Amino acid sequence: MRLKISLSLLLLLSVAVLYGQDSRPVRPAKNKGTKPAIDWKEKLYYGGNVGFQMSNYGGYLDLSPNIGYKINNYVSGGVQFIYTNMWTRYGNLTYKYTFYGAGVFARVKTFDWLFLQAEYDLLDVPDNFSIVSRKRTLADVPLAGLGLRNQLGDNASYYLLFLYEFAPTPNSPYTYGPFASPLVYRVGFNINF
Repeated sequence: MRLKISLSLLLLLSVAVLYGQDSRPVRPAKNKGTKPAIDWKEKLYYGGNVGFQMSNYGGYLDLSPNIGYKINNYVSGGVQFIYTNMWTRYGNLTYKYTFYGAGVFARVKTFDWLFLQAEYDLLDVPDNFSIVSRKRTLADVPLAGLGLRNQLGDNASYYLLFLYEFAPTPNSPYTYGPFASPLVYRVGFNINF
């Protein structure tokens, strides 16, 4: 099942790259013999996810910066770094659960206010979700879903992202970990997306 998902994501990115080859804006050539230059800096966007919650029983902090590249006006891809820290209080004891890692993502902007996202993350998590052992392991996390986007100005926007974890692995921090759900919610912002 994991192979099918990985191949599907690879196919989506391949189609996006092939489709985007003809839609890149180019600068006019200065000389007749030179090729037109592509301004790749204008195709970059950056930002990330930010999450914070606190209560009498614990809290949650998520910082996930990302950088993406717009293949054309509709399709983009990028990388992200993920850091999540949770803490829970039971009486006088506080238990901490931290995971971190990186991932790749692909986005398809269907409307100005809606986009689809597929991503694959590789996370370093506590082994067997232990809060007392220092032993750690890797978890691969395939996610897909949709995002609602709103402009803040000319180049800035914020979004609410709803993702679902397909084919969770035994060490998944979402489906089998402290979250106990395959649904992942994120709030984020981007500049130039």
